[in-house]
Amino acid sequence: MSPDAKVGPAILINRVGHGEVITFACSPDYATASEHHIVEARRLIRNAVRHLNPEPIVQISAPANVEAVVTDDPSSRTLRVHFLCYNAPPQTTPARERPYVLPALIEDRPMFKAAIRASHPIKHASALNRSSRLTRSGNTVQVIVEDIHDVVLLRY
Repeated sequence: MSPDAKVGPAILINRVGHGEVITFACSPDYATASEHHIVEARRLIRNAVRHLNPEPIVQISAPANVEAVVTDDPSSRTLRVHFLCYNAPPQTTPARERPYVLPALIEDRPMFKAAIRASHPIKHASALNRSSRLTRSGNTVQVIVEDIHDVVLLRY
């Protein structure tokens, strides 16, 4: 991912059987998780996943510092949307003496707003954290979470 000289395409898309494979000619995962990560690498990965799965079961809109993981339990017809909100420590931590640098402390619980849009009708929506506020409109659930972690249950 050198800004100096072009070396070729950054992404190769190959069709294999009934699917597609995206190959990066760079390391967006390292650029996302290293000490000096860049926002563009995160968006590149997100857009690649969206290209491979353009119509997911659930679409989530949340701030960039909120990670979401969706699990499906078909036997109980329940989707679980785990939200985790965390502001990473400063990105200029020294490369030397790195084990001696502690991550930033979480002094206050974060508060964030997210929207969950399901591709099929939702029968019931609830949050495990009692302080979270949910509003539902059709297949979309708006949630305001005042904590680091919460799980929203969607029964379909």
